[in-house]
Amino acid sequence: MSRERLRALREELARQGVQAFLVPRGDEYQNEYVPASDERLAWLTDFTGSAGMAAVATEHAALFVDGRYTLQAQQELGDQPIDQENLGMGNIADWLCSQLKEGQALGYDPRLHTEPSLALLKKRLGERDIALRPLEQNPVDAVWSDRPTPPCGAARPHPHTFTGEHSAEKRKRIAELLADKRADALWLPNPEVCAWLFNIRGSDVPHLPVALASALLYRDGTATLYLSKEAVGEALIEHLNSEVTLVSDKSELFAAAKRHHVAKVWVDPQITNCWTLQQLRALDIELLQERDPITQAKACKNAVELDGARAAHERDGAALSEFLAELPEAVAAGTADNSFGELEAVQLLRARREAREGFSDDSFDSISGYGPNGAIVHYRVDRESSLALKPEGIYLIDSGGQYPDGTTDVTRTVALGEFPPLAREHFTRVLKGHIAIATLRFPKGTCGEQIDAFARKSLWDVGLDYAHGTGHGVGSFLSVHEGPQRIGKAASGVALQPGMILSNEPGFYLTGQYGIRIENLIFVKECAEHHGFFEFEELTLTPIDRELIDADLLTDREREWLNNYHQRVRETLMPLVNEKTQVWLQEATQPIG
Repeated sequence: MSRERLRALREELARQGVQAFLVPRGDEYQNEYVPASDERLAWLTDFTGSAGMAAVATEHAALFVDGRYTLQAQQELGDQPIDQENLGMGNIADWLCSQLKEGQALGYDPRLHTEPSLALLKKRLGERDIALRPLEQNPVDAVWSDRPTPPCGAARPHPHTFTGEHSAEKRKRIAELLADKRADALWLPNPEVCAWLFNIRGSDVPHLPVALASALLYRDGTATLYLSKEAVGEALIEHLNSEVTLVSDKSELFAAAKRHHVAKVWVDPQITNCWTLQQLRALDIELLQERDPITQAKACKNAVELDGARAAHERDGAALSEFLAELPEAVAAGTADNSFGELEAVQLLRARREAREGFSDDSFDSISGYGPNGAIVHYRVDRESSLALKPEGIYLIDSGGQYPDGTTDVTRTVALGEFPPLAREHFTRVLKGHIAIATLRFPKGTCGEQIDAFARKSLWDVGLDYAHGTGHGVGSFLSVHEGPQRIGKAASGVALQPGMILSNEPGFYLTGQYGIRIENLIFVKECAEHHGFFEFEELTLTPIDRELIDADLLTDREREWLNNYHQRVRETLMPLVNEKTQVWLQEATQPIG
């Protein structure tokens, strides 16, 4: 199938007069999770990871992925005529320079890329006299005959009881920043920033409760908001009131800018696509290119949002605990004819979450990996890949839920029976890194990259590491992967601030044998004991498998943290779970001496 699609795409490239084309994993809003109609990379290559890029030239094609997806890409590419390479614009530039000749052109869809993301590529190709050419029509769309229809679901108000701040108050607060910058308007490039500013939610994107939208916010706090006609109902119109003008064609946003005599627009080039910048420049509008202020504002949750996150995590922890309590019996009951596998485990966990108040969707596709599949960092199970779970070995489940009061993301690694002896040391070293972050105190102004090494030290001590970040930001009934905050090796330059929710998820992966990851969500708060210092508070409430812990490797302080955490889990969840899970919970949270 891939060969036929590559052939059709190359014919279309020839028709459009370019010799190569970039196929990113993304949409015009730069979303991480995209509608089915924007899954161009998966359609072309069968790669289903959430990050990657394909480059197709006349003779060869390549898929570029990062360390999280190395094994997954190998499996999904199979024997297709597509090379696998390491993700990075430098690597992509090297590959394209080897494929293209002087005077030839690389085509790209300007709606799917940002100018900063293409800067290095433009420079490197320009040095070889190779043109970087924006195309009016995406060549993949031209040959994708059964492409799904783009979504246009209903947008709905998100109540003040969950947001803690009215849209008008948010708009006024952000508009004051416009005055400081002497800008006439702020460009809102994607559904997430629109969802936060206007207090609306939707169902256009899998696992992301948003409606496809973009907008302009003016200095007086009024706004023009793009939503499809089908997304708008009476409740939404009443919610937005007359201060927000709704339009159903993106071109009307630019016409609105002209009507409002906008001379200078604040845009974030990192999250605004090239096509939008082209349209604004065509109107002779000056661009103030700085980081979007809404991304930072929504990252710092207010008291209502934090209370909602706590409540959502209590219900979610109860659901996950019920699943973990049932897991051993479900595995033991499996037979050769009716096995309980990775896929059935996902279905069971989903059923337990669906029974909880407010659950609306998974926050991402669950990573359910048994044995060697657990070593694939972002493994996605399907009917063909699903391994039967047996009463032996190690199982990793990374999952989360979307609730109107909060978004959850939690990973637990559990022993299903006998397991390789070395796994106990690996698990304990991952746990030590997890506790190091959980108990850390740090001064105001500290960025995530400055604390990442605390999570890795115990692994580094024995020459081990993991090829993913330690923590990502999480939204409030929004994206499970939210910026700008993160904890990782790469520099972000973003200081951690009170109210920011992050994951704490060190791991270790032994290819072909097992994967280990322990993930809780935490949030930043003021340190009561030391002025000018911050610390973290746990949100996630689920036992950590004591069977996998080598207590001799833990310090007294680490044992104390674990025992206190388990006591809190037990006391909080006991009233929320069934009798069978109460028995399991009592045993799972016993102190370690």
